[in-house]
Amino acid sequence: MRYKIEDYPFEKYDCLHYLKTLYKDRGLKLFYQFLNRTQRRPFSRALINTYAPHGIGLEVGVGARTICPTERTILSDAFFAHGLHDSIAKVFFHGDEIPYENDSFCFIVSEHVLEHVANPLKVLKECIRTLRPGGKLFLFLPHKERTNDSHRQVTTLEHVIDDYNKDVPLDDQTHMDEWFKNVVRKGLMPFHYSHLSTKDLLKTGSIHHHVWTEKEILEIVQFCGLKVRYVNAKVPDRRDSFVVVSEKS
Repeated sequence: MRYKIEDYPFEKYDCLHYLKTLYKDRGLKLFYQFLNRTQRRPFSRALINTYAPHGIGLEVGVGARTICPTERTILSDAFFAHGLHDSIAKVFFHGDEIPYENDSFCFIVSEHVLEHVANPLKVLKECIRTLRPGGKLFLFLPHKERTNDSHRQVTTLEHVIDDYNKDVPLDDQTHMDEWFKNVVRKGLMPFHYSHLSTKDLLKTGSIHHHVWTEKEILEIVQFCGLKVRYVNAKVPDRRDSFVVVSEKS
């Protein structure tokens, strides 16, 4: 089954949509957060609007909030909730099977998603398939040294290729023992996932299967045939993250 872009109910007022989703997630605390973050991730939003100022985009794995212009971005997710937070997505599918036609989107955004995917190369290939020529891919990812992955080893390009060749499934268990050793047992388990069982952690993609810095992601996107347009090792308005912007040639 393929979806049609014209059937998607885009949000007419981006700011109003932000307030509604923030209230759903934070209740009356939204007023404090909104007053202290009135520009809502200004660097990240400006980056998207600079490299993709026009056209319809897709966010893969949107979660509870978005940095995308909602009046022209399809908000998608694989799950209805992440830990303790409900997703604001309006369409649901896994990123390794994007149900839109080839060359559909002017840009695709993925923020803190790819590390949760057991087979990231499969997702990237789907993103490339559905991007138009010249379309931009924005990858915001947690930096190994600034997150709870700091005790883990980075995932190499060779490992990612091997996962793709083996067609590893969504609930692949390869990294579970290592993740428990270097994250959970060191007291670094994210609170919003702490209520989930081991089975549910895998089923809902809640562990970080992979660990990266911008250097490894640069290798991966170039291996995929994408042209790198922008790199920042530290996102100013989300400092646990780095960002790589690439283009489909």
